[in-house]
Amino acid sequence: MKVFVLIERRADYSRYRPILAKMKEDSFFEIYLVVTGACLLDLHGKDVNYIEEDGFVINAKIPMFKAGNPDNGAEMVRSMARVLEGVTNELEASKPDIVLSGFDIGGNFAVTIAAAHMNIPVAHIQGGEVTGSIDESIRHAMSKFSHIHFPATQDAKNRLIRLGENPKDIYVTGCPSIDVLVNTPYLPKEELEKEFDVDFSKPLLLMIQHPVTTEAKSSLDQIKETINAIKNKGVQAIVLLPNNDAGHAQIIEEIKNSGLKWLPSLSTIKFVNLYRNAWALIGNSSSGIHETPSLKIPTINIGNRQMGRERAANVIDVPNDQELIEEAIEKALFDTDFRNFVRGIENPYGTGNSAETIVTLLKTIDFDEVSIQKVFYEGL
Repeated sequence: MKVFVLIERRADYSRYRPILAKMKEDSFFEIYLVVTGACLLDLHGKDVNYIEEDGFVINAKIPMFKAGNPDNGAEMVRSMARVLEGVTNELEASKPDIVLSGFDIGGNFAVTIAAAHMNIPVAHIQGGEVTGSIDESIRHAMSKFSHIHFPATQDAKNRLIRLGENPKDIYVTGCPSIDVLVNTPYLPKEELEKEFDVDFSKPLLLMIQHPVTTEAKSSLDQIKETINAIKNKGVQAIVLLPNNDAGHAQIIEEIKNSGLKWLPSLSTIKFVNLYRNAWALIGNSSSGIHETPSLKIPTINIGNRQMGRERAANVIDVPNDQELIEEAIEKALFDTDFRNFVRGIENPYGTGNSAETIVTLLKTIDFDEVSIQKVFYEGL
């Protein structure tokens, strides 16, 4: 089976990586891997280098963003148009048996649309979840262009059925990024403390805050509230730069001028080991929802980007308000009862066997029986 996969950002690579690793080990699969988007940009850490270091062969690179172009929604649309044309050419040339798409990201939206028009079956990972931002619309639209669904939870499956997807084509698999947390080798704490100039025995925040596309004009004000709260609490923090959705430029500039430690990106092994030693995550990344329950640490989830998403009880939701963010930091780092409670929670997004489940399903589903013609499921 030739499987076409497109990677645009650090976030989707973290989910694809364990699946790609298992397919690479199995002669049943031939991977056709395309890299685009922020993964090709120096400003965002050029994660294409980490993909290659992990041993994956990249079959094509499609430039999606142009340096110096406007930081707005219109440029997001133009970037999707660029990758849509490029990925259509790659699909035509590679002739895959299936496209494995995922999540709610523009590049994967493009390949899903293209494959559906070209009568290539699409299996979509993590459909049915709700979020804020334009991601909400993209994710549900991708589900309507897809033929097989690998949602992370039963709640997401139920939502896909309400969207008109046939239950026989929906398989609950969990979130594959948890597989990475479970299986990444451990690095010595002392090495990491020296490299990042931190002390893991003291409170440490890992911050990942992206722009909210529907609130792009407020990006600068929002990031200031978070940065000021962290600085006012006087705790250690390491900041990863955001993705390049509309509104990102002001966030990056403010982070760079904040005096906080920041990094454009990290290799998977260093990111996971830093994550394991953080006391809490702060920002608005889906990682805070999907992954921190498995690490048994709190998440301070700020603003509307993850609005409505199914979550464990370790998540502290706050608006973009410095005073309330400071209160959340106090609870996440210093409330002993809350931190002890978090150590006992379960992750609704799975236990770390998602990649194995997805790869097994790809091998066992009879795709000759999968209808390319979508029909709205009305129930029995």
